[in-house]
Amino acid sequence: MHGSVQAVYTILNYGASVTAADRYGNTALHWAAVAGSIYCAHILLQHGIDINRLNYMNATPLMNAISFQNIDVAIYLLWNGASTTPELNVYEESALTCASSTGDIAIVELILAVEVPDEHRIRDLYASLGQAAVGGHMEVVQFLLDYGAPVDLPNTTIESPLNLAICGGDVSIVRLLLFRGANTETVNRYGYTPLMEAAIRRNVNAVTALLSAGANITTVSEKTGETAYALAEEQGYSEICDILMESLDVKNL
Repeated sequence: MHGSVQAVYTILNYGASVTAADRYGNTALHWAAVAGSIYCAHILLQHGIDINRLNYMNATPLMNAISFQNIDVAIYLLWNGASTTPELNVYEESALTCASSTGDIAIVELILAVEVPDEHRIRDLYASLGQAAVGGHMEVVQFLLDYGAPVDLPNTTIESPLNLAICGGDVSIVRLLLFRGANTETVNRYGYTPLMEAAIRRNVNAVTALLSAGANITTVSEKTGETAYALAEEQGYSEICDILMESLDVKNL
């Protein structure tokens, strides 16, 4: 038996409380999930530890297991009733967003196979699509889209999957989202449209894809008062400026 498992047995037998948490709100089960120890998780669950307790970052043990890619522990927790309720925490995270950010299609499928209330599912899918997009996980992006994840969601503070795809730099995901009808004029928290974001990041292929999809070159950021061209010019990205000017000239013909 692994020493740490024996230690857990011994400490619990001496009356240690499974409800105890560290200064960050992590219980022993949170740490078992981080360490990837199914045996420790099993012992703790046998002693009645709360499987769905949140730490001070609003993460459950399941979310920890997924984030650290300890998939065996994640599956074990799911089998033992870990909640996959698709309600995002204050950081707009859930078990599904964590799984999507790792790119592990198997755990994404497993989470979505669990029947849960539908009340928050759309927001969960939207946020998860964004996490898969920024991580460059095409297989997960495709799966979530086919499952019904929206490419746009009005009246939300969640970053749009298209903007996140541009941040991630995978132009194939950018093109896929555009093909699925993603809005090219959504604005992120910095006041930038996807075209502005692509210009700032010097992503020539994304700029070209956005222009082909009808992105508005003349849109002015309400926060900075700048256009995509002005942002590119400010950074000295002459190739981006040339593409934008050429597209503007063509539109004015």
